[in-house]
Amino acid sequence: MQTVILAAGKGLRLRPLTDTTPKALIDINGKPLLQHILDAIPEETTEIFLVVGHLKEQIIARFGSIWNHKTITYIIQDPLNGTGGALHLLSDRLHDKFLVVNGDDLYAREDLERIIAHPLALLVSPTKDPVAASALRDDQSRFVGLESNAPAHETKLRVCGAYVLDERFFRYPLVPIEVHGQTEYSLPHTLVEMSRDCDIRVEEARDWQPVGTPQELEAVRR
Repeated sequence: MQTVILAAGKGLRLRPLTDTTPKALIDINGKPLLQHILDAIPEETTEIFLVVGHLKEQIIARFGSIWNHKTITYIIQDPLNGTGGALHLLSDRLHDKFLVVNGDDLYAREDLERIIAHPLALLVSPTKDPVAASALRDDQSRFVGLESNAPAHETKLRVCGAYVLDERFFRYPLVPIEVHGQTEYSLPHTLVEMSRDCDIRVEEARDWQPVGTPQELEAVRR
């Protein structure tokens, strides 16, 4: 199985730390963030694609071309046009079922193994906190859409940035969204279009931690 790690972003919310250090190399309890992610990748993975951009030379120098007997191929994302845009750079390289994970989240291998048991799936985390878009599922745990501005009192399903997909994803036009005044192409919003034709399963994470803000970084370092 192939695995894609999306690690091209600038980590704007973690500035000034990320002005000189890519988010993937931020130390978390003695190991860079990306090493934690690589260690969580299921054994079924035989090939890794690492999408890089901001301060990419540091990441390439640190991790090289082999990790735990798995080849690493670096894909440069320029411009940085979102998670959907990043994945489309690999449209001619990915085949059969593949795993996609964000490069700024801590995952448990057990959670990733549960989603790869499905032909198509995404990982979510229930939360009462505000989220930009909450995943929606039907009574059979199939992904059916995203809800913006969900009521504050409701439990939301935060998308964790881990997906099991196949070549069918590339049949759907990328969906643009506005992020900090810039247009980006969103992987989860594009999945909404795909879900109208395909059975995409929703699995709840048992051990997932985002690392996108100073507060989240402090929490995972405890």
